[in-house]
Amino acid sequence: MPTYLSPGVYVEEVPSSSKPIEGVGTSIAAFVGLAPGGPVNTPFRVSRWGQFAKVCRDSTGPDNGPFMEGAFLAHAVRGFFDNGGSRCWVVRVGGSTPRELGGDVEERSGLISLAAIDEVTMVCMPDAMTLAAAGDVGEVTALQGKLIAHCENAGNRMAILDCPPRLSPREVLDWRTSGAGYDSSNAALYYPWLEVANPLTDRPLLVPPSGHVAGVWCRTDAGYGVPRAPTEGVLGVAGLGFDVVENDQAELAEAGVNSIRAFPRQGIRVWGARTLSSDPEWRYVPVRRVFLHLASSIDQGTRWTVFEPNDERLWKVLREQVEHFLDRSWRDGALAGESANDAYYVKCDAETNPPDVIEAGQVVCEIGIAPVKPGEFAILRLSRIAADARPQRESAATSRPA
Repeated sequence: MPTYLSPGVYVEEVPSSSKPIEGVGTSIAAFVGLAPGGPVNTPFRVSRWGQFAKVCRDSTGPDNGPFMEGAFLAHAVRGFFDNGGSRCWVVRVGGSTPRELGGDVEERSGLISLAAIDEVTMVCMPDAMTLAAAGDVGEVTALQGKLIAHCENAGNRMAILDCPPRLSPREVLDWRTSGAGYDSSNAALYYPWLEVANPLTDRPLLVPPSGHVAGVWCRTDAGYGVPRAPTEGVLGVAGLGFDVVENDQAELAEAGVNSIRAFPRQGIRVWGARTLSSDPEWRYVPVRRVFLHLASSIDQGTRWTVFEPNDERLWKVLREQVEHFLDRSWRDGALAGESANDAYYVKCDAETNPPDVIEAGQVVCEIGIAPVKPGEFAILRLSRIAADARPQRESAATSRPA
């Protein structure tokens, strides 16, 4: 208690016992790849295309800007901003070898350098495809596996993966089943490559789709929220490396490959929202992203509980804090259920925190949620009326007494 030495009216600020949880950002991408300029293995934040172009421009050929022959980083970042992205982190590496892209733990280079940046929620490595272009598809698979492991270990982000270039749908399926047997809810795979204008040659160029897809994710978040499946139109592209038809779509979706398709009068659109998980519970991208968003938000919003007295008062405040946040999320449409009881539950009491847990310095809060799942199929039931049915109803109506 403060000490007052003279009579008067004193105002004290008393902190609230309940600290509201704020939702963390969901639209922060990270890119790892090659560029002609800029810092090497030092992540830097970018908020617009012009900023990236200035930092990574080619000092030996100013007319080239940040574009580099045989590299896809600049195309991915440009596609990200063209499609609705607003902020991202970029890691420029010194070469296209798996070690340089994947990074070194001791040097904190390449992909490894992103581990310390908590706000990243999606990671793209478009220049892993430079290895595929050189014929090292096996190296691509290993590198993408490392990217998936990075996202799983971070616990707050997803990997947006590209398929190797110049593959037909059948060849993509063969690659997916024989070589790229990934099984992870923290990764999503997209096909085919996209056709853009090459500033270096003024000719069409096929580029990996991951950067454009990351922008679509961000645009969907801004317009509808994380629970919405990111299946918007893809902007800034002139065509596709391969036209996916209906039969291809079904087989690719079954293998966890999300198609990008061209539709009459609708343009080019992302037409799939599946993860690479074999677990039906984590089949869909928005379901996984909602869970990651809620988990990260609760984690950051409850860090004040560390070193607090582990008793009933802490459990009550923690329980109410999480319940208030989940209630807001349910009302915003992130959780399924007609009532709050159907959408979530929070349990933090003596049962979840027995004496041995308290002695170990832990406080356990059990949380269950019911995320909204996207509807992939629109089913229309059509019935045909027999030819003589209408006249019968009409005659019955005319014979009805007034």
